Amino acid sequence: IIGLAVFNKPANCFDAVQNGTETGIDCGGGCELVCREEVRDVVVWWERPFRVTNGVYSTLAYFENQNLDSALQEVKYEFRLYNYENVLVSEPIVGSTFIEPNKRSAVFESGIRTGAEEAYTAFFKISSVQEWKSVDQDFSYNLFEIGESQLTNQDLSPRLEAVITNKSFETFDDVPVIAVLYNQKGNAVAASQTYIDRIGQGKTQRAYFSWPEPFNEVISRIEIIPRVSPFEVS
Repeated sequence: IIGLAVFNKPANCFDAVQNGTETGIDCGGGCELVCREEVRDVVVWWERPFRVTNGVYSTLAYFENQNLDSALQEVKYEFRLYNYENVLVSEPIVGSTFIEPNKRSAVFESGIRTGAEEAYTAFFKISSVQEWKSVDQDFSYNLFEIGESQLTNQDLSPRLEAVITNKSFETFDDVPVIAVLYNQKGNAVAASQTYIDRIGQGKTQRAYFSWPEPFNEVISRIEIIPRVSPFEVS
């Protein structure tokens, strides 16, 4: 009698089989990849162009990830700017970004040239397949405390100073910080982005923003959005 040895391979997240604690094929359970049916889509609340000066615009898309511990490491996106007649006024702007868990956030593009045309509306779409990954729940909560912002020189070239404190137990490098300014009706009328080179645990840094021309409306609220990828931690 010849004995046959049977070897059972341990379950893993890369064998194209639903096994172990997985809730789908190579996703869910103990896998880094989250099953697509277990997450909510990113909600884009609004997208808008902002005039910087003649023929130059910036644009911003404001979105929300409602998943508590799931994030996107990289998504590719596209902006398109249109005039009053719904005619494209610049080349499509393409880029990539991460999307944090359980947060409202934004993606910003600047230096968009429209020539003699005025940009009236913006269209934003995520153009790549979304691969959701599980992340540490510490990133699902506010990592920063935003102090009172100071907006000065509004009649000539506005300048904004924001105080940001790192409340987490991590040190972050090259942190993009977006400022969104709203009028009395709650509509966004200006936006900008800068970077903090490094902000350590418990440390406070100042972020500065500026615009070359005055705003045409009274600013009643300022939102400061520091962005940190849970996949890139020092």
